[in-house]
Amino acid sequence: MRRRLFLCLCAALLAPPAAHAQQATPDHVFQRTEEILLHLDLLNTANFSESAGVEVPSDPTRPRHVLQSARDVWRKLQLLRYMNGLPTASLDPVPAREVTPADVKDVMDRVLSGVVDLRGAYGVDDPVTAPALPQGKTPADVYANLMRIDAQLDALGVPATVPNDVFQLASSVLMALEDIATHAGIEADTASLWPETGRTPENVYKAVHQLIADLKTLSDADARFAVDGIVDPSLVSGDITPSEVMKILSRAMADVQAIRAAAGVPDPAETAPYVGGKTPSDVYFAVKRARAVVAALSGASGSLF
Repeated sequence: MRRRLFLCLCAALLAPPAAHAQQATPDHVFQRTEEILLHLDLLNTANFSESAGVEVPSDPTRPRHVLQSARDVWRKLQLLRYMNGLPTASLDPVPAREVTPADVKDVMDRVLSGVVDLRGAYGVDDPVTAPALPQGKTPADVYANLMRIDAQLDALGVPATVPNDVFQLASSVLMALEDIATHAGIEADTASLWPETGRTPENVYKAVHQLIADLKTLSDADARFAVDGIVDPSLVSGDITPSEVMKILSRAMADVQAIRAAAGVPDPAETAPYVGGKTPSDVYFAVKRARAVVAALSGASGSLF
């Protein structure tokens, strides 16, 4: 069922970006997220649902991290549109260059349009006035609003994130790192690693945290892979769900994409196919393989895993 859903979601193509988005700043993107939140609040009111509170991390955030979060919001929005009998679409790959606020705004413009389309399905006809353009907003402010949008979509009944979703992203991270190794002429042996069993989402979460630390060490030590803004994210307290793993893995993916561009890999990274029946152990194994590739890029000898 989920495989059929995924194939449906990837059927359409992304429309060309708006020309005016080239001048976008975090202020413009934040304004768009505020407008989306106004619409989602009306939808949840009509649905007699209420979003959960959001704990926003204080980690430094770059546009690339915001874009990756926006892409997951897009994924959830397509699920909600599918559930309501509306057309769905996929996004083009992340460009193989430094991500800008304009890239984020392109996605958020599409999210706004997709949310507005849902008003009829929920019987909402209240007008929404676009908020005034704010001043002094940062990518971190936009990221916080994206987390609120994510929670609003969840409240409307979007299916919970499951290991299959996380495995797809983890596999995409691995593929992007393997592209870097191939481009750099470095052989990374991951075939000899043992598969995992008995792993939990918390185990995966901590492994991704270690992966990001590996990426930072690589970026700091080797000019070929140097990018700004890789930081060890603060750890979430309490029970770790696949959704929390998805958030930290999205951050890792954004950093890998940046390293991939810095390394001169010319083409955008591909998205791994969606595969059903996966478990946290499968996700952990993909992350372990990704860490092994980073170790090879760092010149580590022997297996660390």
